[in-house]
Amino acid sequence: MLKDVFEKNIMITTDRLVLRPIVRADAQDIFEIFSDRQVMKYYDLMPFETLERAKEQVESFIKGFEQKTMLRWGIEHKDDGKLIGTCGFFAFNEDALKAELGYELNSSYQGKGYMTEALQAAVAYIFRECNINRIEAFVEPPNIASQKTLEKLGFSKEGTLRSYERCRGELIDICIFSCLRSDGRS
Repeated sequence: MLKDVFEKNIMITTDRLVLRPIVRADAQDIFEIFSDRQVMKYYDLMPFETLERAKEQVESFIKGFEQKTMLRWGIEHKDDGKLIGTCGFFAFNEDALKAELGYELNSSYQGKGYMTEALQAAVAYIFRECNINRIEAFVEPPNIASQKTLEKLGFSKEGTLRSYERCRGELIDICIFSCLRSDGRS
């Protein structure tokens, strides 16, 4: 069962990172990430303007885990204990054995392989700990860095969904990527 993953220890350690549950004390770091226009450029939310908004996002992550609808890790840098991003799964579909992958990273830490390292661990975890078959990721076409990260992880680009969603006040195209259990690349 997909939801069984919420009953397990979700702490993951990599060479440089600790993936751990998000807690209320992370609000300031979440604000730093989600208020950065560079980070939010291809995100379906507008940049946060207040710490209160970051606290609401933290509560959303916590509530999603408690209600078994979202498995979101805080990405903590081992050297200084700073929360540098988040990643995880949502839109779980028990019938289709799939979930959607989402992530963001503090702009000061981008381009150093941290997100690839975090997502590699998260994808391996979800395939190992539950019977999920398919992971989907949706990326805006101009977000080349995110597309390259997914390709490094063995995701396949399946195509472009034209005028797929309204984001920042306009209809935009979205590229869909997937990784299947049978790909053996996770």
